Formats: sequence, C-alpha cells, structure tokens
Amino acid sequence: MQRRHFLGLTLASGAALLLAGCGFHLRGVGGEVLSLDSLALDGADTPFAEQLTKRLESLGTRVDETASLRLNLGGEDVSIRQVGVLDTGSQDQQLVLRIPYSIQRASDGAYLADRQAVEVLEEFSITDDNLLSQDELRTDALENARREAVRQMIDRLRAIEEV
Repeated sequence: MQRRHFLGLTLASGAALLLAGCGFHLRGVGGEVLSLDSLALDGADTPFAEQLTKRLESLGTRVDETASLRLNLGGEDVSIRQVGVLDTGSQDQQLVLRIPYSIQRASDGAYLADRQAVEVLEEFSITDDNLLSQDELRTDALENARREAVRQMIDRLRAIEEV
C-alpha cells in the first residue's frame, strides 16, 4: 500500500514539474499589473470610488488629476429585486449595483468608452425567522457587489490600455 502511495506522489510531482518546465501558468496567478502610470477620477464620492482608488494604487497606478486618461464615474444605483414568488418563508432577493462611467483622454477630450456601466448582480436569501439579519445580509451583498464591480472596472481599464 505504501508503495502505491509513493508511486502516486512521485507521478504527481513529476507532472507538476513537467507543467512548470513548459511554461504553463494558471490565469490570475503571479500578481496583477495595470500598466497605466496614472489615472484621473471624476465624479461622485462613493464607497465604490474609494475602493477603486485603493485598488488602483495597490496596482501601482497613481490617481492624479493631471493624468492623460480620465475616468468619469456616476453615482451608485442600487436596487433590490424579489427573485421568487413566495411572500412568506425564505425569500430569494437580488441586489443590482449599477455604476455608469466613461473614459476619455484629457488631451483632446475624446471618449475611449462613452456611456457605459458596470452592473453586478448579487443574490441572497432572507427568512421571516430572522428579521434582524435582513439589513446585515443586504449590506454584505452590497459590499460583495462593490468588490466585484471594482474587479470588473480594473478589467475594463486593462482593455482600454491595450487599445
């Protein structure tokens, strides 16, 4: 039995070394990099804008008013939809976070992305048994939606910089 276990571990480690040697990389592993040196942010002072600023700075992008690209952010539009048809018991709800934005060059004001929006859907369930936790569940869903919206915005900025 130990011999089979040893043989299995040897084959698994050999396969891992083989994949590492051929240049195989998992997506998202190895640190994110955003090649924008600086970016100007305009718009509403929202929790999303604060999280985005922190994330941009952690990726090495300076948030500066004199940057060559300007990200114009609209306000956070938050709505909650009832997913199920039941009025009692466990109710599935969907929080929708929508943040309009546009990206333009500061030099000539040309839009690289005009009138677009990041939209995130976050589902959660509430029950009649615990009415006090409903606000906490909604707050958690909103925080999760903001984190996902920041991730999506970083991905969109990555696509803009490649153009």
